[in-house]
Amino acid sequence: MQKFVVIDVETTGQSASKGDRIIEIALVVIENNQITKQYNQLINPKRPIPSFISQLTSITDNDVEAKPAFDEVVVEFKDLLDNAILVAHNVPFDLTFLNEELERVGETKIQPYVVDTVELARILLPKAPSYKLNELAEYLMISHKNPHRAISDALVTADLLIIMINKLQYLPKNVIHQVLSISEPLRTDFAKLCESLDHKAIRKDIEKFRGFSFKKQEETKDVETRIPYDFAEYLDEMYGEIGKLAQVYPRYEKRSAQVFISEKIYDHFRMNEHALIEAETGLGKTIGYLVPAVYEALNQHHKIVISTTNTNLQSQLIDQDLAKLDLPVRTAIIKGKTHYLSLQNFEQFFHDVNYQSYQDTLLKAMIIVWLTETTTGDLDEIQFPVEKHPVFYQIVVNNGKTNEIWKNHCFYQRMINKVSDASIIVTNHSLLAIDMLAEKPVLPEYQRLIIDEAHQLEQRATNYLGDSLSYFELTHFYQQLEKSYSKSITFQQYLDSVKYETDILFRQLYQYVKGQNKKQKAVTDVGRLKTVWNHDKPIELVDSIYRTMMVIKELAQLFQDDTTDEKDQILRTQELLRQLLIEDKQAAITWLEIDQQGAENAVFIQHEPFSVKHTLNDYLFRKKESIILISATLTMNQSFHYIKERLGLDTERTREYIVEHYFDYRNNVQLMIPNDLPAIQYPNNDDFIFAINEAIISIAEKTNGRMLVLFTSYDMLRKSYYILKETDLLMDYMIIGQGVSTGSRNRLIKQFQAFEKSILLGTNAYWQGIDIPGNDLSCLIIVKLPFQSPQDPVYIKKADYFKSKGMNPFMELALPQAVLQFKQGFGRLIRKDTDHGMIFVFDERIMTKRYGKTFTQSIPEIPIHYENMQNLLNRVSKWL
Repeated sequence: MQKFVVIDVETTGQSASKGDRIIEIALVVIENNQITKQYNQLINPKRPIPSFISQLTSITDNDVEAKPAFDEVVVEFKDLLDNAILVAHNVPFDLTFLNEELERVGETKIQPYVVDTVELARILLPKAPSYKLNELAEYLMISHKNPHRAISDALVTADLLIIMINKLQYLPKNVIHQVLSISEPLRTDFAKLCESLDHKAIRKDIEKFRGFSFKKQEETKDVETRIPYDFAEYLDEMYGEIGKLAQVYPRYEKRSAQVFISEKIYDHFRMNEHALIEAETGLGKTIGYLVPAVYEALNQHHKIVISTTNTNLQSQLIDQDLAKLDLPVRTAIIKGKTHYLSLQNFEQFFHDVNYQSYQDTLLKAMIIVWLTETTTGDLDEIQFPVEKHPVFYQIVVNNGKTNEIWKNHCFYQRMINKVSDASIIVTNHSLLAIDMLAEKPVLPEYQRLIIDEAHQLEQRATNYLGDSLSYFELTHFYQQLEKSYSKSITFQQYLDSVKYETDILFRQLYQYVKGQNKKQKAVTDVGRLKTVWNHDKPIELVDSIYRTMMVIKELAQLFQDDTTDEKDQILRTQELLRQLLIEDKQAAITWLEIDQQGAENAVFIQHEPFSVKHTLNDYLFRKKESIILISATLTMNQSFHYIKERLGLDTERTREYIVEHYFDYRNNVQLMIPNDLPAIQYPNNDDFIFAINEAIISIAEKTNGRMLVLFTSYDMLRKSYYILKETDLLMDYMIIGQGVSTGSRNRLIKQFQAFEKSILLGTNAYWQGIDIPGNDLSCLIIVKLPFQSPQDPVYIKKADYFKSKGMNPFMELALPQAVLQFKQGFGRLIRKDTDHGMIFVFDERIMTKRYGKTFTQSIPEIPIHYENMQNLLNRVSKWL
């Protein structure tokens, strides 16, 4: 019988080798899948506990003052570790600390078999939303009363281990053997863990093919039923006091604005007209458009396509919002090819011995287990940054043909089949833009379209109607060719020439960007250097482009068959290089980006048209009978003129609606603008940066953190982050900075919400699409009105284009974009009717410039205070 001992330690810091000490230790013994013993002890570390650690763990210096030192308690627990498999959530941390402490007090270090529950959870629970212990506990409904206390964390880890052992026993035997066969790089001693597994389960939901196990696909179609009453009665059935929504939403109250949205969408579907609807964030506009969409699909038998900004929102629409309506309608999600696992490509990757790194092994093991659960093959289901992994392009569906062997198991083709049968299809703006120009569209024929977050349609369409290319993409394409034609010496020789010339070209492009930035530095919001490609470049760079194109063409000519997929892709690569770096399009812009600390050939080439309005008008708005565009930010100064102009909307066929505000902004929000901050100066803005950080510190002391600070410059964010981190006045605060703190946007937001005193600094990605309701956010700071920098080379090129068309680039481009982004930032604060807080704008141009009123008149009417900082701080004290 195996014996497991779960360990969890709380410490004074992150590094045992630098003198940090254990302040609490807990051990939980598991035998025969039952917890049999527990041990818990506070320990005096003989040094002060940092305030940050006390805030995290609730353990203070007073708590440990009278407690024993580590050497006094070793004898109490060390015997528990004998002949046990040591288990921890991030085992290197706990085991390293334990061994450092043992060695320090003269005891022998231990070298047990180990199980890392972070790693094991990533493999066995690939769909978990996060692998932090408290979030895993919530996902698995394990009680976790005192996170960051040793005994509570150890007990939760023990429950987690028991759940995962049970899951291991339920997995098909061949899956266990597959994971065992690749497990050497893993931290967990997987073979030891599997020694006493008892495989009793017979899985009738699994089918096997070519050594892999898959979740069986259900072949049955959902039966759709017509709604047996007219639309007015249907609205009462949905929105009434005892209606369907009242049954599924706690504290439901009927909102006239939601009903208004549903009515207007239904009317426009009937009249075959387009509509623009601006409805504030938090109103419930998703339900507002789903209600008429379902009715139209079931009773009028029209396919309804719903497009939103990103793939996460697509899943939320189907799995949460539509599921709550519980109506008999067939639905499907459609995404681009690269979201779906290619089984033929994964089979090659799994068996390829060249991929044996820790990350490769972890990805292989996760997917092997996930294949027994997924029915979609959508890689967004698994919590692994697959798109950042070097093998990403090798395991997803690409433009190549599916091997006949795998044809009946192709996830992408299954998705296409499901979409053709669905009545409501949820897609994203990017795929919508690609599909409208595709020779073979993947969306079935439709005439009804709802575009959610419609303010982002133009930018997404611009991105995807343009082109992009990176060294990263090219090298992965070359690697695929290398494997496919490894036996051809001639092909390998030609391919080596292509790789060599490509490397030379991209190194020259990298140096070109660096050189241009020495003259005029331009940084993207994620910290990359960029410069515009003007097509009048040094002759050696032009020669390198042509040499690269020439050797790529020579490689393609090795293929005798003109219909070969690989030949098509090679020629497309040559043509893409020509379009991006040689062809000079007057109505488009090309620019280059490099990571400042990246490899010296890691260049990203971006190309996009200045306007997409004619394309959208010709291929979307004129072709479809009724398109509904809905968002919280469609108007500027109460006018839809800008969005209609940018999207090419036909005024005669389009109606406009601004939905009445539901939230009481006047009594719940205050707008505060200091009049005594230094002016922003370029390029040296140090005085402004120091002044705003003094203000942030003063405001934080009044609000106890709970602040989101929005920047327009990554450089300014980074400098502010280090100023705030280094001040003694914020020792008790968690300072989180986008691009500086590690983690995705969602992870940083969760970290922000987890700490009582926290300040989150973000750039463009945080101005929209994030939801921090309730007391977690009580103060929003907008450092600068979100104008693009007038020195930005991409903006300069776009402004020149607008001037050439007789337009004012400030009024037609810079101001509208800034106002819409400002409205998005404003919307981060109030997400529910109980939310309450204040907004600081550190840019007094909102009060002193004529265009400032365009900003204030584009948001709900709220009290505005334009005073010196001290007076505003006094108002904060009274307001809170």
